[in-house]
Amino acid sequence: MISHLYIYPIKSLGAISLQKVVMEKEGLRGDRRFMLVDAQGKFITQRTRPELTRFVLSETVGGFLVKDVVSGLAKELPWFPVLGSHLQVEIWEDHLPAREVLDGWADWFSKALAESVSLVQLTDDSPREMKAKYQTDLAKNTSFADSLPLLVVGSASYHALEDRMEQEVDRLRFRPNIIVSSLTPFIEDSWAEIQVGELRLSGAKPCARCPLVNVDPYSGESDKKTLKTLASFRTLNNKVYFGQQFVPISLGEIQVGDEVQVIRTQDAVY
Repeated sequence: MISHLYIYPIKSLGAISLQKVVMEKEGLRGDRRFMLVDAQGKFITQRTRPELTRFVLSETVGGFLVKDVVSGLAKELPWFPVLGSHLQVEIWEDHLPAREVLDGWADWFSKALAESVSLVQLTDDSPREMKAKYQTDLAKNTSFADSLPLLVVGSASYHALEDRMEQEVDRLRFRPNIIVSSLTPFIEDSWAEIQVGELRLSGAKPCARCPLVNVDPYSGESDKKTLKTLASFRTLNNKVYFGQQFVPISLGEIQVGDEVQVIRTQDAVY
C-alpha cells in the first residue's frame, strides 16, 4: 500500500507531500519539471549547495509557493509561467535546451544565493530522453530527476537502515516519490513490474546513492553518518543502493492508500 507521495517541483529544492497525483509519461505531474542552473547552464544541487534546503515549497491553486525561510520572502511559481528563450543546460551527462522562467525568478534566486543563477523549465519541445534500455512503449523521456522519473522505496528498507543507525531517518533524505508499506527490507529491488491503482510501472534499475543523503532536508546540515551506515551493508561494485527507480508503462491517478500489486519479479542486484 502507498503510504506517502512526494513531488519536488524544482530539482533539489523542497518536497511537497500529496494525497493523490496524476502520472504523466515523464513521471508524477509537477515533479522536477523546473531546475536551477548556474551562469554556465549547469544544474545546481544540494550535493554541493546544502543551503538549497532554505527553499520550502507548498501547493497553491495555480501552482506552487516558493518560500525562502532565511529571508522570509515568498514568490508564487505558476504551473504555466512566463517563459523566455531556450538556455543550453547540463544535467549529469545530458545536454539539452530548456526554457528560462521569466517574471524575475533569476533575480529572486540569485539574490538569495549570492550568485548568478537562472530557473529553467523542461518543455515538450525539448525533451530529455532516457537511455533506450530503460524506455517503455509509453515513456521515452524523463524529468530533471537524476536519472529515471520515479523513485520507489519500501518502508521496511528505512527501518533496516534505522536499526543500524539506532535513530530515526527522515524519509526525505532519499527524495522518494512513492513510499510503499512493506515488511521485507529492500523487497522493492525485486519488483520488475508493479500495478498501483490504475497504472503500471516498470522496475528499471536500483538507485545508487550519493552524499546528498547526508544532508538534513530541513536544516541543510550535513554529516557522513547516513551514507556511511548504508554503505556498510548495501554496497556492491563501489556503489551504495537504496530504493528502486521506475518508468511508467501506463498512466492514471494514484493516491495514498492504493494497493501495490507485484506483476513480475526479478533478481535483486544486491
